[in-house]
Amino acid sequence: MRHAAPSVRIDHLADHPQHLATLAAWHQAQFGYLNTAVTIEQRTERLRASAQKGALPVTFVAVCEDQLLGSASLLAQTITHSHLSPWLSSVYVAADHRNRGIGSALVRHAVQEAAGMGMDKVYLFTPNSEALYARLGWKVLEHAEHQGHRLTIMCI
Repeated sequence: MRHAAPSVRIDHLADHPQHLATLAAWHQAQFGYLNTAVTIEQRTERLRASAQKGALPVTFVAVCEDQLLGSASLLAQTITHSHLSPWLSSVYVAADHRNRGIGSALVRHAVQEAAGMGMDKVYLFTPNSEALYARLGWKVLEHAEHQGHRLTIMCI
C-alpha cells in the first residue's frame, strides 16, 4: 500500500515559534554578508518582531509536518531604496529541500499576503536569483550596488 507523501505547508512564523532560532541562524549564514554589522541576536529579534499576522513585518515558513524547510518575509523597508515598500526579503530554502518549488511557493504566498493587506506592489533585491524571480513574473527596476555587492531591484 502506498502512503501519500507529507505535504509542504506555508504558515506564519507566529504559528511555529520553535523554529525562530534555526531560522535566524540560517539567515545569518546566508545573508549576513550583505550587512556584516547585524549580529545573530539582532537577526533573532527582527524575526521575533515578524512573528505576527496581518501587518509588516511578517515572516512565513515552509514546513512539512513540523520540519522547517524555508522562509520568506515581507518588510516595510530593507537595506536599500527606503522610498519603496513593501519588500520581499530573506527568501531561503534549506539546502536539502531546494529545487522542489518551495522557494517559488513561499514567494507566491508572500505576494498574495501583501495583496490581502492592500499592497498592490512588492519589491525585492537579489544578488544572484534574478532569473528565478523573472520566471515568477517579477520585473527588473534597476541594478544597484550596496557595500560592494551588485543587486538587482525587482518589482511585481
